[in-house]
Amino acid sequence: MYVLIRKTGLAGSVTQAAQRAQDHIVPLVQGCPGFRGYCAFVTERGDAAYSVSIFDDRDTAMDAHQRVRGWIEANMRDLMPEEPEVVAGETVFESIAHPQEQRKDRQQALFVVIRTYRGLPGQTETMHSVVSQHTLPAIINASGFRGFYAFRDEGNPDRAVSVTLFDSREEAIRTHEEVVRLMREHLGELAYRPPRVTMGETVVLATV
Repeated sequence: MYVLIRKTGLAGSVTQAAQRAQDHIVPLVQGCPGFRGYCAFVTERGDAAYSVSIFDDRDTAMDAHQRVRGWIEANMRDLMPEEPEVVAGETVFESIAHPQEQRKDRQQALFVVIRTYRGLPGQTETMHSVVSQHTLPAIINASGFRGFYAFRDEGNPDRAVSVTLFDSREEAIRTHEEVVRLMREHLGELAYRPPRVTMGETVVLATV
């Protein structure tokens, strides 16, 4: 699978942005070949909006990205005036439990945690081993787990990114703290720097 994360500043109402995304962006991406999932959230600080799109492969993901970009350019610049920052890559790890969609007055939102790891040259094999043997089991066996995707940034191989989705903030934070502990324990302080963390509750959520 291929994951594409878009980050942009938010200049207006979160409610309006979520409504337009639900009404227009979700049908757009769901209609693209290879669609697997989409979610959007605003950071807890309220200073940025993120979307995560998941597709079968790079070509379908990039095609959908360009369509979304064009729609936002024409219809949503009042709320998102900036060009998005994009991070994307082919998944190295992925796991999904009970996919769901978020609609008006139905089904709860999920809580998303994006971890960005930097400075990993020469650590690829070790990192892969630690994730597969320790952190991935801790994540997928945690209460409230819904989804996990991890990839190396296509545009910057020195950067690795993971996306986790949980039923609640409490469950997500608890699991995140356990992941950080495991990474420190198994990689050591010299080989591992704490990730940059971005999180928030979904305002839009859609699956196949």
